Amino acid sequence: MGFYRLFTKSIVFSTRSRRRFFTFVIVFSILSGATILLLSSFDNSSREGMLDHRGVVIRINTVNTIDLVSAQNTIRIDDGGSDDGISTVIYYKYIEFGTNILVFSMRTDYPWAFAAINPTNLIAGRFPVSSKEVLVSNGTILQLDDSQGNTRIYIKPVVGMTFKIGESEESSFEIKVVGVVKIPTTEASQFPGKHWLIMPEKSFDALLEDLNPPSNNIYIHSITFVAPGDFFSLFSGRTYTYVNQIAKEYTGLPADYEYPIYKDKSIKDGERNMLFLSLFFGLFGTFMVSTLYSYLITRFRRREVAVLKAMGYSKWDVRTVVLTEILVVAVTGFIIGLLAIQFSIVLGSSGSYIFWIIFSSTAIMSFLAVVISCVPGFILITTRTLAVRPIELFRQK
Repeated sequence: MGFYRLFTKSIVFSTRSRRRFFTFVIVFSILSGATILLLSSFDNSSREGMLDHRGVVIRINTVNTIDLVSAQNTIRIDDGGSDDGISTVIYYKYIEFGTNILVFSMRTDYPWAFAAINPTNLIAGRFPVSSKEVLVSNGTILQLDDSQGNTRIYIKPVVGMTFKIGESEESSFEIKVVGVVKIPTTEASQFPGKHWLIMPEKSFDALLEDLNPPSNNIYIHSITFVAPGDFFSLFSGRTYTYVNQIAKEYTGLPADYEYPIYKDKSIKDGERNMLFLSLFFGLFGTFMVSTLYSYLITRFRRREVAVLKAMGYSKWDVRTVVLTEILVVAVTGFIIGLLAIQFSIVLGSSGSYIFWIIFSSTAIMSFLAVVISCVPGFILITTRTLAVRPIELFRQK
């Protein structure tokens, strides 16, 4: 029998005992889900946890005091970042528009790095992802005056609404409201009576070109430093070292700047150690379950193993049969666990931002962890079973 036929037959055999099959699929799905959640804690590059893991934030203490040019001169880095330990520097800029509107910039590739618009505060819609889209603060009112200034019209922007912004009705700068966010009280109190429009940097820069304000009228709300944060640097803790280095470098800023806000390395290392411990027990549980399943397979299929050996099947052929059954159960359980996690993310997103964990490095690493944890138990059991001669297996009842 060729390898392909042996492989397909083994898949069919794995579902013969349906009770055992579905029981272990459920167990593997639970263990896989736990592994995915634990590993995702090390991989927060595009979610809310990014600021805790990779971010150093400097806020401006008083409004309308620090403009973009003076901030760049103080920090000594333009947008983008280039120093060792810094992958990105983001200046969150704003301008005053009229008497009660503030227009803020945001980075669509780092949506969570702007602490003022935490995704849990999103009330409706989603975050802007392209130019000419805007996020508005809850309760925003646009005030319109007629040509004589005798009549005022007040408009409350809602998701889906499109309007023009500019100094004249001929303005070509048209934007669409895609989301409504509740600004935290601590942030809103800095700008009493002001409504926020938050738009991608490209839109913000285009608006600046349209309005052409003086450079000292482009103010800075906060500056976020982002340390390198690929999966392995987060896993090893190297990113935490970068974060501490960045924070240490910018502790001597002028009084108008708030000291760096970040989570200390010792705290994050403690959290990481707890995650490692939980991950170890999770993978150990997967190993124990796969070992138990391997034992049950070889126990209930001892005669089949003996027949295969008597027919001339090599040890590797027999191992293929057993390994295929284990992997069918493990992979099926993993897929169910992964889909369950993704489904919970979709339900909890409220349409604001759906993180596709099934396409992330977390899913790949979790899959490898679950599969690799099955190997030791498989080797342990099959080695013991294959060491017995077929005639001895036939004699056993």
